[in-house]
Amino acid sequence: MQTGGDTSGGTGTTTIEFVYDPTPEDYRTAFWRFNFATWPGRGSLATGPVVGVGLGSLISWLRGFSANATAFVLIAVSLSLCVIVPRVGARKAREQYEGMEDYGTCRTTVTEDGLTTTGGELSSSIEWRVFPRYFETDTLFVLTTKQTGIFFALPKRGAQDPADVDRVREVLDRNLKRL
Repeated sequence: MQTGGDTSGGTGTTTIEFVYDPTPEDYRTAFWRFNFATWPGRGSLATGPVVGVGLGSLISWLRGFSANATAFVLIAVSLSLCVIVPRVGARKAREQYEGMEDYGTCRTTVTEDGLTTTGGELSSSIEWRVFPRYFETDTLFVLTTKQTGIFFALPKRGAQDPADVDRVREVLDRNLKRL
């Protein structure tokens, strides 16, 4: 197999290789882009505040709070969520990066069947059905799950040939739903 580029094995499948060192910034970018620029991300981001305000309203109504007390409860819940949501997001991004940090320099191979990442003593293969959706930033391809909010960041800087970025995009478009 060649390093990078579009190669064909005996079965005629496309193989594209990216080599890169994952960074915390890759995962922060992926997390924030998902939450603020995709509909599934916005939906998951809005769930907490909607539930919080709903529960605050219900508790205020059941307890018979005055309008001022109800307003105070709702403002307190909203402000708390403004502090909690970014902290939870930063923690999730950090945890996902830490899962990749042990790989060191990653070699990710993209094929029509999925992708395989190796680095150090570690190796993992992912079929497309595991991460059925993806989105793209200026610097990353980001694969996401449907329910868990877990993602895999593939930095474009790892492309062995600039044309590999377009080739990966074509493979992803054929196999995944673009967000």
